[in-house]
Amino acid sequence: MARLRRRLRRAVTMPLDRWRQRSRPLLTIVVPVYNGEAYLDECLISARKQDYRRVEIVVIDDGSTDGSLAVAHRHAKADARVTVLSQANAGVGEARRAAVAVATGEFLTFLDADDSLTRGGLRAAMDVLEVTGSDVSVMPYQRQEGTAIRPPAPWIRNLHAHPARHTTLVERPDVLVNAVACAKIFRRTFWDATQLSFPTVLLAGDQIVTATAYRDAHGIDISGVMGYTWRRQESSISQGQVTAEAVHARQDAIDAVLEVLAPLPDVRAERALQYLRYNIPNSVLKLERADDTYLDALVARVPRIVEAAPADRYAREVPAQYRVLYALFATGDREAIWRYVRAEGMQSEMHPSGFEPSGLTSYLPGWQSDPVPPEAYVLTAEQTALKATVRAIHHDGANLVLDVAAWFPNVDPSEPSLTIKTDGDLVDVVQWGEPVVFTSRTGSERAYPGSGWIVTLRGAARRAPRAITVTLQDGPLEGTATAKIPM
Repeated sequence: MARLRRRLRRAVTMPLDRWRQRSRPLLTIVVPVYNGEAYLDECLISARKQDYRRVEIVVIDDGSTDGSLAVAHRHAKADARVTVLSQANAGVGEARRAAVAVATGEFLTFLDADDSLTRGGLRAAMDVLEVTGSDVSVMPYQRQEGTAIRPPAPWIRNLHAHPARHTTLVERPDVLVNAVACAKIFRRTFWDATQLSFPTVLLAGDQIVTATAYRDAHGIDISGVMGYTWRRQESSISQGQVTAEAVHARQDAIDAVLEVLAPLPDVRAERALQYLRYNIPNSVLKLERADDTYLDALVARVPRIVEAAPADRYAREVPAQYRVLYALFATGDREAIWRYVRAEGMQSEMHPSGFEPSGLTSYLPGWQSDPVPPEAYVLTAEQTALKATVRAIHHDGANLVLDVAAWFPNVDPSEPSLTIKTDGDLVDVVQWGEPVVFTSRTGSERAYPGSGWIVTLRGAARRAPRAITVTLQDGPLEGTATAKIPM
């Protein structure tokens, strides 16, 4: 009797579930691959095992010389939703265009062959798209380094910490920081009407496509559900090249994006500021292993981006070490720039600071000698925001003893004082502990005296709080932060 009931339930629920799937829009997942045999299997498994089941997966082999095509055909044989195309090597932009041409889905998303999709990200985004009718959905992406999964960059986290439905670029210009073509879903009618297409030369070319889509979309959904895992490859064209050609290609894309955004001057200025805060620092940090031609390319291109940014926010939001370097670019003084780079100028944590008429100043290399205005050396509020962490804990009888680090980055302590609050009425005792030590990329060290504290929570061994509230005061500086207690 029980077996008969189970059969009846399957007879009722299975057709209903299949009907629900058939009633949902078809989503095409485009997967270009060139010599991606090492990761393609993992990639396609992630696409096939989505919670959102109504998908077609178009794999296009771009003239691979390894076993990528065989891997793709194996998945096509196992899953009728997988279609495999092949072409002579023409680049990822051409491969994506060819796959889009045969896609039949009402929506498009793009997946690189060395990356993967999270299980529920597409479904969460599609659920919202079906309600809002938006043209684009933007999903957060995380990083994979080896086998480790890392959180996204802080600016990606900040964007997706504030999800939105059917918003616009004018309302949310911060969406521009999520500039990769992947981790997006595009409505196909919008894609065609806007004539979106990937350029053949794709170094940073994704940005042009996404910026155009954001500008022209009548609605943008910003998802808070992780949708994509991006594998970090130092050999990739977007992550590893230290050549003048790579600088010019990236800057060409930046110039193109700013041109796309020209009809929206405030948004254009915001994007220029984003580049100077988040993207161009990645290029200038490579000066530590670059040559003169690489530097020449930066000197030729970066000052124009500075001119496009809003001056007031530029001074408040771009870290001091980069404002100084960008000012040196504007002078064109190569010798001063190389001195600055070789003296670890791009690591403000290694240099002393103090109060000057312009504000709290980092005494970076060249201070008062290079032709850079003193306000360029002023630290931003973000650079001096309190950092606090509980480094270790141990029990001392009925007491819980915490090793707490609390400091203002980039600031030399003078007479710091620490206050601790917890959820309960616990008594705390504060004593000096080991200081925080910052280690530079070359192995140099800078200690922050007075940044280590021993905090005793009396009687808390059996009812320890999950976090403490830390308030640090040092002269005119004061900050409060929450530090979790590791258990």
